[in-house]
Amino acid sequence: MKRLFKFWFCIATIFLLIEGCLSSPFQSRQTTVFGTVTDNDTKLPVANLEIAIDGEKGTLGSVSSELKTVYTDTNGKYNVVIDAPKEFHSLTVGNLWDRKFFPKYRGYQTYLNGQRTGNCCKVEIGSKTQYDFMMVPK
Repeated sequence: MKRLFKFWFCIATIFLLIEGCLSSPFQSRQTTVFGTVTDNDTKLPVANLEIAIDGEKGTLGSVSSELKTVYTDTNGKYNVVIDAPKEFHSLTVGNLWDRKFFPKYRGYQTYLNGQRTGNCCKVEIGSKTQYDFMMVPK
């Protein structure tokens, strides 16, 4: 048992030490996330819906921190440009509909770059990514 613990401890230590070497220091960390939020039934834009960008950091267990929040405009559009701090390895987009729109909607469908996806909502640092949300009324 002790030998197995030493083995995994060494593997984890090596992984932690090389983590910083895996990402290029010359890669741009400026990330753009944009999209539109619409009502599934009426196809009308949903204004004033909160969209949050969270940064993920940590190796074995990811820790999330909210980096920026924006609201959709009258056309249901949002656009976020963020220079991701170096301690974050990835970003996620959060549709915070439940804070204000819970009485009207029961959820949403997600579209990544125009294609419906069940995987929500990772964003690669240094990229330009479109996440559209189709709100599902109650």
